[in-house]
Amino acid sequence: MKTRIGVGAAALLAAGAMAVAGVGAASASPSPTATASAAGQAKAAKGAGGLQAFLGINADSPQAVGDRAAKAAEALVNHPQLFAKLPAALQADVTTLKDAPAADRVKDAYKIKTTALSGGYGPEVQKRAEALEKTVTGVAGLRQELRTAFSSGNPGAGLQQVADQLIAHPKLFAKLPANLQADLTTLKNAAPADLDAQANKIKDTALNGGYGARVQKMAEALAKKAATPST
Repeated sequence: MKTRIGVGAAALLAAGAMAVAGVGAASASPSPTATASAAGQAKAAKGAGGLQAFLGINADSPQAVGDRAAKAAEALVNHPQLFAKLPAALQADVTTLKDAPAADRVKDAYKIKTTALSGGYGPEVQKRAEALEKTVTGVAGLRQELRTAFSSGNPGAGLQQVADQLIAHPKLFAKLPANLQADLTTLKNAAPADLDAQANKIKDTALNGGYGARVQKMAEALAKKAATPST
């Protein structure tokens, strides 16, 4: 993953406290609070050509995902200085999504994603879209490693990979609680025979509030999700 990532992904790893627990959030999506959502989406748009909200969408995504994408489109349109910098074709498609009936939102958002990745909005947008898609994939991989760790009796190798990736991004790593930084560093450097013990220590500390209330809350949510059978 790249150090410069979209606001949603950064929040997932940093504010979401990576916390051996936090990246288990459902997706890199904006807050439900309207004002915060609009501001966050507009800020994401500035660094990513307005694509951050659309690149995690698939043709069969749930309706709620399409609804969030439509809100992101509205935030973009309502931020004229950013919106004006987008290619005309992207402006048109974002406007279409903003005004789309609920039943069409996933389809319209998915069109923006595929058009961006195929170069339909120009090479600069395509380059940004490809980089962001890599980030989305990387975040999904970390999230899966964490879920696996919370449901596994041998979480060491998976959490070591998470620690490696976080430590490789100093700005994000520095936002974690100091004792979590220390424990992740120990895990990263642990001998194979010690991995599971160190990983379980991190899990237990997170669940018991040893890294703070925010990390504890996310750890509890992740543990609950890991314990729920897939349907």
